[in-house]
Amino acid sequence: MRWFAFAVLLAGGFMPPVDFFIVNVALSSIYESLRTTPAETQLIISCYAAGYAVFLITGGRLGDLFGRRTCYLWGMAAFALTNLACGLAMTPTQLLVARVFQGAAAALLVPQVLASIRAIYTEDHTLSRALGIYGMMMGLAAATGQFAGGALVQWNPMDLGWRAIFLIKVPICLVTFALAWRLVPRTGGGQRVQLDLLGATLISLALACVVVPLSQGRQLGWPAWVFVALACVPVLVFLFLHHERRLARLGGMPLVDMSLFAMPRFRRGVLVGTLFFFTTSFYFLFGIYQQLGLGVEPLYTGLAILPYGIGLFLGPLASRPFARVEAHLLSLGMGVQVAGYALIGGFVALGWTGWELSAVVFIAGLGQGVAFPRLYNTVLSGVPARQAGVASGILNSALQVGAASSAAAIGSLFYGMLGDQTGERAYAAAFAVAQWSVTAALAIAMVLAIPTPWWRRRVS
Repeated sequence: MRWFAFAVLLAGGFMPPVDFFIVNVALSSIYESLRTTPAETQLIISCYAAGYAVFLITGGRLGDLFGRRTCYLWGMAAFALTNLACGLAMTPTQLLVARVFQGAAAALLVPQVLASIRAIYTEDHTLSRALGIYGMMMGLAAATGQFAGGALVQWNPMDLGWRAIFLIKVPICLVTFALAWRLVPRTGGGQRVQLDLLGATLISLALACVVVPLSQGRQLGWPAWVFVALACVPVLVFLFLHHERRLARLGGMPLVDMSLFAMPRFRRGVLVGTLFFFTTSFYFLFGIYQQLGLGVEPLYTGLAILPYGIGLFLGPLASRPFARVEAHLLSLGMGVQVAGYALIGGFVALGWTGWELSAVVFIAGLGQGVAFPRLYNTVLSGVPARQAGVASGILNSALQVGAASSAAAIGSLFYGMLGDQTGERAYAAAFAVAQWSVTAALAIAMVLAIPTPWWRRRVS
C-alpha cells in the first residue's frame, strides 16, 4: 500500500518543477497574446520562483506541525486553483499575481512529499530506493516541462494557446488530490502545535532579499534597491539565528532546529545542492540558443532537450550495479555531468548541432540522473523523521537560491557576451562561455561532494 502512496506523492512532487520549465518555451506566445513588456515577460518566470523559494522552509515546518497529509492536500488544492487563475488571466498583472500565489502553493506542497517519503520508509535500503526514484523524477521534470511546453504551444488544443500549459494541470491536480485523500498516510503533526511566526517572517524576508534581486536585477539594470536588499540578507540571517536560539532556550518551538546543521552530511549536502542547482541556467540558455540562434520551432526546442531527460531517467537505473560505492555516486555522477556540460559548450562553439550534440546532452543528463537522487539521500537520510519537513524545505530553498543565482550571474554573462550581435555564431559563442562557467561551478560541487578526500585518508 505504501508504494501506491509513494506514487501519489511523486505525482504531487512532479508538477511544481514541471511548472517552472513548461513556461519557458511558451513565453513568446504569452508575450504576443497579453502584450507583456520584456520586464513583465521575465517576471512570469521569476514571480513563480520567488514565491516558491521564499516560503519553502515555512511550508516544510507547517507539515511537521499540522500534519504532512493535511498540508499536502491544501497545497494541491491551492496549486490547482492558482493554475486555473493563471490559465484564465486576461492581463499581465493578473498573470503575475497568480504566479506568485502559484509558487507559494508549490512551497506548501513540495516539502510534504520529501518529508512523507522520509516518514513512511524507515528502512535504509527502501528509503534509499525511494529517494533515488524521487531524485530521478525531479530531474526528469525539467526536461519533460520544456518538451511539454513546446508540444502544447505547437499543438494548440482547443485553440487555448499558452493557456493550455496551465489549464491542463487542473484536472491532473484534482485526480491527484482525490487519490492522496485515500492513499497517503498521516505523518507529522502533534498535540503541541505552535508556529514560529517571527522566525518564519525573518527567514522568508531573508530568502526574498536573495531570490528577488538576483532574479530581477539584470532585467531592471541593477537599480540601487537590488544592492540594498542583498545587503539586508546577513542582518536578517543574524536576527533569525538569534531568535531561533533564544526561542529554543526558552523551551519554545523554533522554525528550524539548529541541531540539523550540526550534522556534517546535512551541511555538506545543502552547500553541494546550492552549487548543483547553479546548473539551472543551462535549460533556459540552451532553449534561447535553439530558438533565437538556430531559429527552430518550440516543439523542436523541446525535442533538442529530450536526450537530457532520457539520460535523467536512465541514470538511477545505470547506477544500481554500483551499490557498493553508493557513497561516491554523488561525486561520480557529477563528474560525468561535468564532462557532458563541457562538451556541450565545446560542440556548440564548433557549430556541431547534429547527433554529436544530442549525444553529449544525453551524457550530461545521465550524469545528473546518477547524482541527483544521491543528493537527496545524502542530505535527508540522517535527519530524524520529525524534522524531515523543515529539512526538505531547507534543502529545496538552497536549490532555489542556487537556481536564482545562476539565472542572474550566468544570464548576465550570456547577454553581456552577446551584446548587440545577432546570428547563430554570436549566440553560440555566448552560450559556450556561459556553459563553461556553469561547468566550473559544477566541478567545485563535485569536489565538495567527495566523501573522503585522498588527503584525509593519507593523514589518517
